[in-house]
Amino acid sequence: MDKDLIKLLEQTGFTQKEAEVYLALLELGRGIVTEVAKLTKLKRSIIYVILEGLLKRGYVNEVPGCKINTYQATDPSLILSQLRGVTQNFSQMLPILRTLGNKGKKKPKIHYYDTKDGVINIWNEINFAEKAFFITSYQRINEHFPGIIYEWIEKGKKKIIRGDFKHLISDNPFELDFAKKILEVRHSVRILPELKNSHMDFTIYDNKLALASLAEEPFIVVIESEELVKSIRPLFEMAWDNGKEVV
Repeated sequence: MDKDLIKLLEQTGFTQKEAEVYLALLELGRGIVTEVAKLTKLKRSIIYVILEGLLKRGYVNEVPGCKINTYQATDPSLILSQLRGVTQNFSQMLPILRTLGNKGKKKPKIHYYDTKDGVINIWNEINFAEKAFFITSYQRINEHFPGIIYEWIEKGKKKIIRGDFKHLISDNPFELDFAKKILEVRHSVRILPELKNSHMDFTIYDNKLALASLAEEPFIVVIESEELVKSIRPLFEMAWDNGKEVV
């Protein structure tokens, strides 16, 4: 098995054994565990565990309609696509990371959540803030968390959410339609067309900045820092000033 290819895959986040199994399936086209074991010299019990992880990450698919469990590797371009997504997310967060490096003795508290419940819990926390400023895509939120934005509107109508909230969104039809629902709960909304291709959700509330990725695998990072919020708020206000009123 090509050692250079194994090293290349390791650089993209694969373990050595994961790389060996993935490359074996690429070579086979499709194969069962016994065939993979012959090529990789790995134990079948280990291969089953590795396949389970690769299936969850989308790098391997199980071939339907086979009497024996048969697997095939997804196109390698998927790996490149995911790396590009990570690069895009990192580039969007880079200004925030640089700001963190310029702080004084009082270090910010940083929390990371990559489960559905973790993300929703933070959004529920934001609901109780006195003021919050959102730069987001409600269409992408609805794609990953179906129905949650409409539940949020109902909470607003019932006065469960009472804060002074601002929402900056893009101008696609879904966002424009949802903007009218936001206005019904007496929150402020403006449109910024440049947000159309963003996969990030930014929120300032209390002394915290929440950054959520709305790409294939959502996650959220919450940074608690009064200095950071003071530094970043003018950028939010500048974006707000450039936004257009909802017609």
